[in-house]
Amino acid sequence: MRWSLAEKAQPRTDAVVVPAFTDRPGQVPSAGFVAACGFTGRLGEVLRLPGEADGPAQVLLGFGTSTTLDDDTIRSAVAELARAVRGFRRLGLALPTPGGRAPGPSAVRAAVEGFLLGGYRFTRHKSAVASGPCGPEHVDLLLPGGGGAAERAALDEGQRLAAATLLARDLVNEPGQDLTPALFAERAAKVAADSGLRCEVWDEERIAAERLGGLLAVGRGSLRPPRLVRLTYRPDRPDHPDRPVGRYALIGKGVTFDAGGLSLKPSAEMLTMKADMAGAAAVLGAMSVLTGLNCGTQVDAWLPLTENMPNGDPVRIGDVLRMRGGRTVEVRNADAEGRLILADALTLAGECAPDAMIDVATLTDAAPIALGRKIAAVMGTDDALVDRLRQAAGHAGEPVWPLPLSDRYRWQLESPVADLVNYTIGNRHGTALLAGLFLREFVPAGIPWAHLDIQGTALCDADDGEWVQGATGFAVRTLATLLREPPPTPC
Repeated sequence: MRWSLAEKAQPRTDAVVVPAFTDRPGQVPSAGFVAACGFTGRLGEVLRLPGEADGPAQVLLGFGTSTTLDDDTIRSAVAELARAVRGFRRLGLALPTPGGRAPGPSAVRAAVEGFLLGGYRFTRHKSAVASGPCGPEHVDLLLPGGGGAAERAALDEGQRLAAATLLARDLVNEPGQDLTPALFAERAAKVAADSGLRCEVWDEERIAAERLGGLLAVGRGSLRPPRLVRLTYRPDRPDHPDRPVGRYALIGKGVTFDAGGLSLKPSAEMLTMKADMAGAAAVLGAMSVLTGLNCGTQVDAWLPLTENMPNGDPVRIGDVLRMRGGRTVEVRNADAEGRLILADALTLAGECAPDAMIDVATLTDAAPIALGRKIAAVMGTDDALVDRLRQAAGHAGEPVWPLPLSDRYRWQLESPVADLVNYTIGNRHGTALLAGLFLREFVPAGIPWAHLDIQGTALCDADDGEWVQGATGFAVRTLATLLREPPPTPC
């Protein structure tokens, strides 16, 4: 799809989108006819009107109340539009101008993101007949005066961020048979080559040599061995010696299929377990766009990749694992595997002494029980880093909410035979917090750390604004937004 900025629709445009508001019902073409059709201008409402003579069709797009218009409503409304105009080849999209003010760069970025994310469909395993029309080939974003340099930059940024999010969605939507740990590592290596990143892939022998006891144990039950991927981004700064520089470490949980190991999940719960690598997909998506955004911050990413299966010689309940760094963990639940592979990756990342560490994982069902399916949980050891994440998430339209890491619960991680347990049997209270406390044990003292639990937000049950049924790509745009600034000074 091609995008361009223009002041007015091109002669060969098939349709022009006209903004509408619930509190301005008379300010649309053919207002009486529109009202008779029941169109009110509510957020995301779409009505197609015939064009005049041989002119383009007109499409009314509701943005809700003009007084509540913001980037989130623009993103959501334009996403609904994308699903309604798949039959057009060229579209002219006019953005709202409340109070006569021209849309700013952030509105341009939100509109582009909304259209590309809302129009996404995963069709790789569908026939050509079933896939149907894909949507417009060209979109002209209609701005007063045609826009300027800031709007053109925002147009490019929105396309890049949307493409990175769709990369993550494609990975999460892929069946487990087609995205084993080795195949995920191959995809990551290709993305790295295309994105100007350095990539290193560790096979099972290297993983064993590096003493990654958690990753080895979880992968032991699968016929497909684990992998660990390290990605490295270093900014090109010869012409910008005073550009801010810091060093982030990202860690993404990459369980490409989670059957639960010996703690076998019920069949219904396995249906979405191909998505248990959404954290790794989000990190890879964010890394893929750093060069294109000319990010000035150094970033290392660690992706522990494995299946969690009951085949062969799986880890047993009661086994004691020796993790990277020497800590020992008693396995109380083989389905609490994500924290085991993240513990090794957090230790590896911490050994490189970054300025801040962030992990992203579909970790606990307790997070969506507390916050629902639209808000992710964030926990951390540094208030400034958590606040920075919340700000970036708000800018990206991916809300997160902080949960506490209280030492009052730390005793529940104690084991009579090891340093820690990976799960507390018989206690379902505060399990998201206990998972966060477990991960904290593997973060070096003094390094700011935040943990994003995206269990509830990684998948969506139905089309809703920029989210579509299936994978959401949640956290890609949040991370990409955050990484453009250096890490905050530790509190």
